[in-house]
Amino acid sequence: MKKSLLAVVALSAVAGVAQADVSLYGIIDMGIANLTSGASSNPSMPAGVPTQLYVTNNGGKAVTTIAPNGMSQSVLGFKGSEDVSGDLKVGFILEAGINANSGTITDGISGLTQGNFKTSTGGDSSRAGQLFNQRSLLYVSSKDMGTISFGRQYSTSLDQIVKYDPMGGSYAFSLVGFYGSYGGGGWTEDARLDNSIKYEGKFGAVRVGAMYQFGGIAGSNSANSAGQFALGTDVGNFSTDAFVSFKKDGLGTFPSTTGAPNNMLGVVSDNKAEGLNAKYKFSRLTLSGGAEHIVYSAPSDPTMAFSGALPIGAYQVGQYGAPNTSAYAAVNKTVNLVFFGGKYEVTSNLDLIASAYNARNSNYTGSAGGGCASGGISGASFNAGRCAGFLQSYGLVLDYHLSKRTDIYAGISDQNSTGGVTTFYNIGANATNNAADQNTTTMVGIRHRF
Repeated sequence: MKKSLLAVVALSAVAGVAQADVSLYGIIDMGIANLTSGASSNPSMPAGVPTQLYVTNNGGKAVTTIAPNGMSQSVLGFKGSEDVSGDLKVGFILEAGINANSGTITDGISGLTQGNFKTSTGGDSSRAGQLFNQRSLLYVSSKDMGTISFGRQYSTSLDQIVKYDPMGGSYAFSLVGFYGSYGGGGWTEDARLDNSIKYEGKFGAVRVGAMYQFGGIAGSNSANSAGQFALGTDVGNFSTDAFVSFKKDGLGTFPSTTGAPNNMLGVVSDNKAEGLNAKYKFSRLTLSGGAEHIVYSAPSDPTMAFSGALPIGAYQVGQYGAPNTSAYAAVNKTVNLVFFGGKYEVTSNLDLIASAYNARNSNYTGSAGGGCASGGISGASFNAGRCAGFLQSYGLVLDYHLSKRTDIYAGISDQNSTGGVTTFYNIGANATNNAADQNTTTMVGIRHRF
């Protein structure tokens, strides 16, 4: 009797799932990485270790370790949909980024609050302790009218970065993949937007998209809000997309140099960005690239948006000390990014991918010269981090597809920086721990989709 009852329950559950078209899906990606100038691993950081040049307090030391998410963010997700009327469909996506090597939910900000910055690594991230830190959304779609979605979802700028980056947003081999600030149009935290509404549609050869994030601040509809607009087209083998975006009272999080627990720092700014991307496919070669211009300025209404501790996912920033609202009060900061590369199908199973990236930061010290020495750097002070400089990276990867769902890869990425960028990424550098302005990452890994 009990077995019969269990069988009925199981069949009913399967029938319900089939009717609602619910499925489990995911990606598991991990491998072995070597960094010539890195930091100790953090089980929750998206890349596990800083596979590109990143903020460090120890001058950068060589490290070899198991690393997650070399080519793709490992994820575990649930999705479902139901046909409700004609071509109208309603569905949902619940998706969590995970670090398979440690079994943890991906959480970049955790390292900033653990007080282990002197030995480990952590950084600003849009994945900040949420259960479904990738996406959590409900959508309504129509083949003729497009799709409108609500909740936590990818920004339009991130969609385009991943689409046109030759490395597809790889953490290990792509500058624009590892540094989420480009996908966020200023701050990494804005690569995924909570409390947002998003529209995507295609009419003939033209793609359009729009997105708006509600700030949720009592007394001001614009404080902490964000908006994006996108336009693109496909003409034969050629594709192009462009976007414009703004974020008011955006918050970037940074590590403290003290190593004390619960001591992360924050910077508040208004950000604007414009991006243009293109791709062309030959018979076996696909060339792609893009450019982005970002402007950081003083926040529109910092008092309104940050009157107390501000939640970033599962964390609070204001409780550790008021965020800096004057970093760009005197002079705006600008960043100009250019990236390009290609993917060549050597055989039906083997791809060769190459890419190059260059991001240039302006001088935003607010004074003549700003104390910046020749080359754009003057000591290890905070002000020196405002000097002009650039960050560039090159990547080369061989990706072999064992099957439709599984591939193995091996690659190398070399990064270097100059001027204020070097200073910024070496907080606390001194005579014992010299500033690191170069890193080479080599990694071999395996990726499986299900």
